[in-house]
Amino acid sequence: MQNDPISSEDTKKEMLAFEEYLKEKGLKITNQRLLVAQKIFSSHNHFTAEGLLDELKDNKDRISKATIYRILAIMVEAGLLEEHDFGKDYKYYEHIIGHEHHDHIICMQCGRIVEFIDERIEELQNKAASENGFTITGHSLNIFGNCVNFATCEHKIKK
Repeated sequence: MQNDPISSEDTKKEMLAFEEYLKEKGLKITNQRLLVAQKIFSSHNHFTAEGLLDELKDNKDRISKATIYRILAIMVEAGLLEEHDFGKDYKYYEHIIGHEHHDHIICMQCGRIVEFIDERIEELQNKAASENGFTITGHSLNIFGNCVNFATCEHKIKK
């Protein structure tokens, strides 16, 4: 997870939503859960469980890989994180409260992920759903490709 800070007010809202979900489900609000949530919500980047574990390895309270996966599953279930399959052997996550819906383009060589919004795509999806008798409740669009100039691409695959 790189530093791409978002407002502390957004982070506070997300932390509050996480704590409320834990209470609602009768789950304990532990220091480990709060530490992981704080780390996730303080940056707006796509990340993997392995990458998150690396980010937290220097913490005095060691957090196991299994604990990280359990916390991520709770956060996905709570609607705080979205889990993505970008065609790798691992899942990517991003937090979504207060963030505008977007789609992704993923470089299959270097792992770069670009977020984009295109109203034309949204309109086409709505039209297709309507014409086929559907109401859209959500969607995920991932476009896979390769960086145009891979030889000079500075992005590296990040877990």
